Order: sequence, then structure tokens, then C-alpha cells
Amino acid sequence: MILILAIYIALLSFSVSKFAGNKRHRWMHSGYMTAFLLPFLVYAIFMGVIAPIVQAGIGVSFFGFIFAVATLVNGLAFLYIGYASKKLREE
Repeated sequence: MILILAIYIALLSFSVSKFAGNKRHRWMHSGYMTAFLLPFLVYAIFMGVIAPIVQAGIGVSFFGFIFAVATLVNGLAFLYIGYASKKLREE
């Protein structure tokens, strides 16, 4: 499960960095979406889709929460990059 989490975070970081590029507003928007919208969606997918398949509610809930927290931390990092980086263009 840790390998899946690492691949998920790597793909999320790669896709946001390719989408945002050197534009501050895109980094900030990506950070807001990743930090405040995506964790709830990830947790809902774990509880609504994966839990009935494997029939392990507590285990799936725990790993869904871990994935949601990792997504939140990643989104906060994107927000930090958007607000703190002076090298990015503002348009």
C-alpha cells in the first residue's frame, strides 16, 4: 500500500507541475483544489468503492484517511510554492 501511495503522490506532483508550469496563479489554484477538494473525493472513493469490494471497512477507512492526509499535505505544498516562489510569473 505504501508503494501505491508513493506512486499516487508522484503522479499527482508530476501532473500539477506540468499543468502549472511557471505561473503562480495556476500553482495556487492547483493547491486549493488539491488541498481542499481532492482529499474528500479520495476518502469517498475509498469508502464508497473500495470498502464494499474488499469488505474491510476499518482497514479501508484507515488507508483512505492516510491517502487523504497525504493529498492534503501535497496540496499545502503546492500552495506554498504558489505563494512563496518569486521566480514564477504573475499573470
